[in-house]
Amino acid sequence: MLFSVLIYASEDFIDALSPEEHAALLKKHGAFHEHTKANRNFAAATKLMSTGTSVTISRDSDDFVVTDGPFAETKEQFMGFYLLDCATLEEAIEAVKILPLDHGRIEIRPVEFFEGADFKNAERLVINAS
Repeated sequence: MLFSVLIYASEDFIDALSPEEHAALLKKHGAFHEHTKANRNFAAATKLMSTGTSVTISRDSDDFVVTDGPFAETKEQFMGFYLLDCATLEEAIEAVKILPLDHGRIEIRPVEFFEGADFKNAERLVINAS
């Protein structure tokens, strides 16, 4: 089963980290990458650019409205996500405990694709096809 691992944190907090603190944070993500790849759970990862680079699109009657930035005004911003291929939610939870959780939150949510999706976890498909 695929699980999204959604990472929320404060951009201000991340921006205020010293180079050494930032390197330590990235080291924890590196450990997560290695762990999930070794266990064949890793499917994908993304790091989102800052909220200042985003736009939100909504609809007002027949017009589309494009607004700078994210829609929600919160202390924490959506920073990025991983996609894990785990047998159970408990397995995904155990893997996520490696990630830095000192500041911010992580949401785990099962992923379901609509008909026509073309996501492929190549390593698993090759193994399962054998």
